[in-house]
Amino acid sequence: MIYINRAIIPNLFTIGNLLCGFLALRYVTEGRYVSAAWLVVLGAALDNMDGRIARLIGRDSAFGIEFDSLADVCTFGVVPAFMLYHSLFASGWGATIAFVFLLGGAFRLARYNVMSHESRKTDYFTGLPIPAAAIALTQFIVFTEHAWQTAHAAQLGVIVTIFLAALMVSRVEYDSMPNFRSSGFWDRCKQAFFIGGVALVVHPATSKDFFFPILLVYLLTGVGRSVARIFSDEVTQHA
Repeated sequence: MIYINRAIIPNLFTIGNLLCGFLALRYVTEGRYVSAAWLVVLGAALDNMDGRIARLIGRDSAFGIEFDSLADVCTFGVVPAFMLYHSLFASGWGATIAFVFLLGGAFRLARYNVMSHESRKTDYFTGLPIPAAAIALTQFIVFTEHAWQTAHAAQLGVIVTIFLAALMVSRVEYDSMPNFRSSGFWDRCKQAFFIGGVALVVHPATSKDFFFPILLVYLLTGVGRSVARIFSDEVTQHA
């Protein structure tokens, strides 16, 4: 009987994530941005699975965390930055803006690794996770290419890129996957938003039109929560 070390299983998902990034780079060079963007989504799904499986089988290791981060830099850092440069900018200043996104993503991954070693567990992500930022940026490119063609796509791309990079390095808190076991009002709202969003995204007739707007709503929820908390703290201090 052939014995397979269970520790390899999570790494296979990480390898799949890295492969998605490599193939996405090829599609970007060919101008096939929709295919590249969906490979980033697939890479994010594999990235989510490798950690869950590692914890499930008790094989969560320091090596796995570092390997996962290296794959993430490629799929969620290099690919979106190169796709942005290749599609909207293609100039010296454009390369600088694209690098800002890559730098923000690398910073976010480094901070996540430090927090993982310190075993800090919370109900929220601190800063926008790089897979979410990568999906948002690549879907913005698809959105401006197909659903909302505008002459100002490059200028908007600068704003979106800086916004996403700032969110990744910030302390803004973002929800993880909704808890489907909870019956609270806000948890039910999150569940409905998640299910509705997935339905619109996977349907071929609506994916290009609704994917980026749905992600934009998610991005603004974290900002809104932070702003509300600031005002709440000020009211408490003056009470």
